[in-house]
Amino acid sequence: MTRLGILQRVLLGVSLTIVTIAATGCAQPTQAEIKALETREMDCSFDEAYTAAANGLFSLGFAVSHSDKSSGILTGTRVDPNTGNKIAAALAFGVVGALAVGDRNEAVTFMLSPLEVKLTQLRMKVIINGQSVFDRTLMTKIWQQIEREAMLESRPSDRLPASQPATQESAQG
Repeated sequence: MTRLGILQRVLLGVSLTIVTIAATGCAQPTQAEIKALETREMDCSFDEAYTAAANGLFSLGFAVSHSDKSSGILTGTRVDPNTGNKIAAALAFGVVGALAVGDRNEAVTFMLSPLEVKLTQLRMKVIINGQSVFDRTLMTKIWQQIEREAMLESRPSDRLPASQPATQESAQG
């Protein structure tokens, strides 16, 4: 078999693989998986959970665009310039490709519900460019940040600082 024949077969195999992947897409998550990633229960009060969610969104670069604590609704938005995709499109298709790829508008909405005095349920929805999406990576980042914020928020207020100034009695003893 000639080199050209081998190259043609390799290209055909690669092409078929790409078409197959594009046609079948990635495996879609089940309803149970979606609900598990969208919903969390936090062992803290409603006020602490609401503050942690707001601070978590803010820490990740979201602007709080809607906040209604009495109904438990909190929304944050941000615009990602989508630079990586613009560069890839420019390399593949030139200036037209770069212009065809727009910004990525992200919105995250939380619905918080108190279950008990120290137990709050949070449910998250992610909207990208006007479409509700299941973005596992983004959702995981947001949950991790909110959990960090909740740990900071729920620390005991009467905790003593790590180092205390020496008193006159301890300095003499």
